[in-house]
Amino acid sequence: MENKNKKRNTITIILLVLILAALCLGIAVMVCTMTGLSLPFAGNFLSESAPDSGTSSAYSAPSGASVSQDFTETVSESAYEVSAVSVSAPAVSETPTPTPEPTPDPEKYNTGDVWALVLVNKEHPLPDGYAPQVTVVENDQSTDIRCADSLTQMLADCRAAGYNPLAISGYRTHETQELYFNNTVQMYVNQGMDEASAETAAATSVAIPGTSEHELGLSVDIGTTSNTDINSSQDNDPTQLWLQDNCWKYGYILRYPPEKSDLTGIIYESWHYRYVGTTASKVIHEENLCLEEYLQKYVEPFTSLEEINRAAMASLENSGQSG
Repeated sequence: MENKNKKRNTITIILLVLILAALCLGIAVMVCTMTGLSLPFAGNFLSESAPDSGTSSAYSAPSGASVSQDFTETVSESAYEVSAVSVSAPAVSETPTPTPEPTPDPEKYNTGDVWALVLVNKEHPLPDGYAPQVTVVENDQSTDIRCADSLTQMLADCRAAGYNPLAISGYRTHETQELYFNNTVQMYVNQGMDEASAETAAATSVAIPGTSEHELGLSVDIGTTSNTDINSSQDNDPTQLWLQDNCWKYGYILRYPPEKSDLTGIIYESWHYRYVGTTASKVIHEENLCLEEYLQKYVEPFTSLEEINRAAMASLENSGQSG
């Protein structure tokens, strides 16, 4: 009788251990199913494929113990669920395609002409050390050697059209510009203005030294052989009208148009032409812009005024003009 009790107790303990193991296994399967992980010991205890009919369960009871059919099926189903779980690789985020940098329209802005687009006025003085190499064109007047051929051709074509242009004032040294400005100031003083008012008035028609396009070497005042006065007497001269209509073909613009004085800061000068390159001159002519408007619209979105100045200085150095 005692032996039977011991045997019964042993079987009871084995069954309790098996039930506890089944519970632990079930919990492990549920956790792995929820987290997407696989059991690290599944290959040892569980089948890697779903059980087929007629195939015995991958789990077998120890010798001397019997396991119910329900428990066997539970273990088999758990094995199938574990083998069916797949571990998904973490999603790899795609590197966004960078937005390409905007580039200028070559029909609006020729970067090769950037040296000719330097803005010089009261707010933007001539770059320090800027000293172009100039050559005489006519009437003892000089211009930057890089636009000399264009100026010569424009004057020749104007004459061929029956007019009589004459270069009156081209490149000026800083000292010459000071002389022009001081003489103009003195003229207003002689008319009764005080010194400060005279300087303000002079600055509307003659650039303050260091802020003149004539010091840049890209501008020229053009009169006629019959009228060399640089004033409003040039406004309706047929020669000026031809130049204003055609200068853009040679890379020149009328620098200070009558309707743009609030932007340029200079009164209308029907005689003052500035070289900017043929790309810019064509756009300025077609869209009725002044240089300030052109730079703001087509150049500054890509090249700042400071970068233009640096490029202009580099162009001088590369061409051996600096100094």
